[in-house]
Order: sequence, then C-alpha cells, then structure tokens
Amino acid sequence: MADKYTDMDAVIKKMQEVVAAKREQDPEFYAKYPINLGTLADDQAIREVTDQWSLPDDYVYFLKHYVPESVTWSTDEYTNLDIYGAKDILKGQWGYNYNPVTHEDIVDWPSSYLVIASDEGDPYCIDLSRGDTVIYTAAHGMGIWDFSVAYGNLGEFLHSVLVPRGFEEWDTSGDEPYEYYNVFLTGEGSDKKKTLLFIKKMFSCDFSQAKAYLEAAPLLVYKGLEPGAAKTGEQLKSIGAEYEVRKVSLAEFLSSLP
Repeated sequence: MADKYTDMDAVIKKMQEVVAAKREQDPEFYAKYPINLGTLADDQAIREVTDQWSLPDDYVYFLKHYVPESVTWSTDEYTNLDIYGAKDILKGQWGYNYNPVTHEDIVDWPSSYLVIASDEGDPYCIDLSRGDTVIYTAAHGMGIWDFSVAYGNLGEFLHSVLVPRGFEEWDTSGDEPYEYYNVFLTGEGSDKKKTLLFIKKMFSCDFSQAKAYLEAAPLLVYKGLEPGAAKTGEQLKSIGAEYEVRKVSLAEFLSSLP
C-alpha cells in the first residue's frame, strides 16, 4: 500500500524539510506558518469525513497521514493557501456549497465538487463523481463559478505548493518531470482598466502603483508550474491584455526566487 503513495510521500517529505529549515533559520516562522505535516489524523475525524463523502483512496491517505488539521502555505503562486484537514474540511465547504447562516445549500455550486483547499477565496476542488483527484479551480467573486482543471492529480497539486518563498536548496540534478514557466504582462492590451485591475489584485497595490508597474512592462506576473502558467495566461487573455509565456529550467526557476 505504501508504494502506491510514494510520490505523495516524497513531496510531503520535501515540504517537511522546508518547514524544518525555515523554523531553524527564523524563530518567528512558526508563528506565521503553524504547519504540522506528518501527524496521523484522529480515527474519528477520518470516519466522519468518509461517512460524509465517498472519497478517493489517495485523498483519504493524504488526510490521514499529513493534515489532521488545516495548514496554510504561501508561495509565489499562492497568497495564503489553506489546505483543509480531516477536522476542518466540513467547514471548508461553507460559503461554497453551504450557507452556515441560513443553513441552506447554495444552489449554484456543483453538488459533486468538494473544496479541499482555498487561496484567498479561490477554491481548489475534486469532483467526487469521478473517483480521482483531478484538481479544479475557479476565481471567486465573478458572479458565476467558471471551473477549469488546475492539476491532473493530488500529487501535482502538492508539488505546486512545494516551494515557499525564499527556498533555494532544491536538488536540481537528474531528470525533473515537471515543466516551469514565467508569464510576463507585456502591454495594456484592449482594455487598460481591466489590465490595471489585474495588476492591482496581483500585487495588492493601489492604482497609481499599478500604473507604474504597467509602464515598466514587461512585468513578471507568474512563475511556476505549467498549469498555473496556463491559468494566468487565460486570465490575461480574457481581459485582452498582451502577455508572453516563457519556459524556464528548474535551475532558472529556483534562481529567480527571492
């Protein structure tokens, strides 16, 4: 059974190493990232979750062995990604498929979508009707949920959250099965206002600073795995902005980290 989850175990091991190194370098790190990866979940919590939903085996393994309670992970790709654990996943659905104030289901939510993580309100879900761990995401606050595939499976999703800001000690030797990309905003495109709004949200700045960023284009707006690059490219395309996607090596990707 353990061999089946070798890739997931390897990714989590890397995440654990990152956390351990950061805590040693920065005593204040734990206060910002209260992460406890690798602790077995309570059997009752797992039973409650599996009684509530029919979950893919590898996701149950992940919940049981790694995230007994929710954790928060921050990278260049994610602002504050909350990954829900067995104790928190029920509340993780609140505001998406369930209104805890009115105690009513939210009708415009796909009934088979389970939110396993969220980044500043943007949900990351698995479709329970499929029986696999393909990860879907959509931007919140758009009036409708327009889901697209973010990652092919749970392992790819975990790999995308692997490298926190400032981590540069990755072994770059050997073959790397993942491809890395930079996405640059190169011009305002057909709707300058929408482009400025995109920059404002991306960099959490005001409009005057957004204008300064735009005037200094090309502007790096994404660096990371191919699915995230594709998602960013689609966002820029949808607002009519000019952009460029460049493939980079893992070494180049890591050298660009702050």
